Amino acid sequence: MKLDTAIRETVLREAQVVAGEHDLEREISWVHMVDHPDIADWVKPGELLLTTGYNWPDEEAASRGLVKKLSEIGLAGVVLAVPHFREHFSPEAIAEADRVGLPLLELPWAVQFSQVTHEILAKIINFQSEIIERSEQLHRALTNAAVSASSLSDIATALCNLLGRAVTFSDTSGHVLGGSGSAEDLVELEPRLLSAVRDDSTSVDLANVERPTKVAFREASGVRQRLSLPVRLHDHAVALIWLDLDDSEMDELDSRAIEHASVVAALHLMHQRQLTQQEDRLGYALVAGLLDGEFDPSTSALERARVSGWSQSKQYRVCLVLLDEPIPLTTEGLERRERFVENLKRQLRAKQLPVLLALWLNQIKFIVPSDASLDALWESVSDRRAAMAVSRVHAGVSGMAVGAKDVDALVSTLRPGRLHHFDEILFPRALMGDADARDMLVERLVTPLAGNRRGESLLETVCTLADEGFQLANTAKALGIHISTLRYRLERIEAILSVSLEDPGLRFQLQVAMALYRLRED
Repeated sequence: MKLDTAIRETVLREAQVVAGEHDLEREISWVHMVDHPDIADWVKPGELLLTTGYNWPDEEAASRGLVKKLSEIGLAGVVLAVPHFREHFSPEAIAEADRVGLPLLELPWAVQFSQVTHEILAKIINFQSEIIERSEQLHRALTNAAVSASSLSDIATALCNLLGRAVTFSDTSGHVLGGSGSAEDLVELEPRLLSAVRDDSTSVDLANVERPTKVAFREASGVRQRLSLPVRLHDHAVALIWLDLDDSEMDELDSRAIEHASVVAALHLMHQRQLTQQEDRLGYALVAGLLDGEFDPSTSALERARVSGWSQSKQYRVCLVLLDEPIPLTTEGLERRERFVENLKRQLRAKQLPVLLALWLNQIKFIVPSDASLDALWESVSDRRAAMAVSRVHAGVSGMAVGAKDVDALVSTLRPGRLHHFDEILFPRALMGDADARDMLVERLVTPLAGNRRGESLLETVCTLADEGFQLANTAKALGIHISTLRYRLERIEAILSVSLEDPGLRFQLQVAMALYRLRED
């Protein structure tokens, strides 16, 4: 119980606060009466000291020294019965107490210490009993959530219903994994969680704290506090739980609740990881589903994917490693493939990349973030007999299936010991007459324009540009538009295709793609 609560709700309302009035939030763990000469040797942190002042030192320096020492011990406060042995606390004691933030109270002599002790200890016991009872409710509700929850959002919602506070789970970087709020609220909250985790102004490493920790969030309405605690698996932080304090103070129940919820979340995530490991043993079903276009984007499936390191909101490349092994694989070939896979996993982890891979006979397909250094990865795993193909950048469930088609299209052109990017092989194959490559070239450079809201005008612009050798003045004249309008269209085309029309090589590819498109349409 806090000291200010005791002043409001017990006989201490009769007392006058004479010092430390801004520090009444101190917790009272016990009430102790001491009139021994060595007062500091008889008290402990959190205690409220009751004294008649009989042995309080008269000397100014000694009085100041005692106040300072009692504050360092961590007393909740000092209550002096007045007037009998002392009329009031001395001015030097009050001044020192204000300096160190130790509350001093003067209580009328007529109020018995036994009454103070009885009322405060009864409040503390009742409060602890209430905490225990509500903790039991939390325990039962969160245990039920651990059994029935299909996602971290279910656990967050259960805790939110019990505490009346918003609850969010994120990974250790701040990306939201689930929460009690709506999807829109969680999307809006994520940037603030990312900022809080990466904030260099705080010395606290939220992934390594042992106790619930307050984190300040600056928002338009002011500063809001959230309580944070890591979710651990085998002493390794895998997530963070956030409890919105909603501009109110944290109490013991909040602390107990978030600690219990972190354990329940850890059990849930462990279960999800076990499912993922099971999927690995059954043929890397998660990655296979993504790459085959058969992934079911349900809430629980997306959460398992996030736990494994894949998010539908991020951009990735699909990679294919073609091993120099005959089909069907021999026993020795299977062993060599397994060694290659283990090395690849080890290198992915060393580079802090997710291990998202699946096996198809002599092929290993895996998914990596778009900003990963694939040249460095290939150098660390290449055995000079294998070859690797890399797709374009894609995002989302459907994007992974497209990425798989990218690398599948390159298999026949792969050369041992080399790393091949989709873009560098597609165009030469199209020139050599590969029908699939020609279709993909058109899909890459023309189809996005045709599907645009103003696709007809953009296609006409590209066709005319190609015919006029990318001479802007001639193109504008041929189209009958102002050159400023043409430049605007060029910016739109570059944005849609994610290319630069200043690149001579790209211009040639675009001319070929437009010619193929016209042939196909005719």
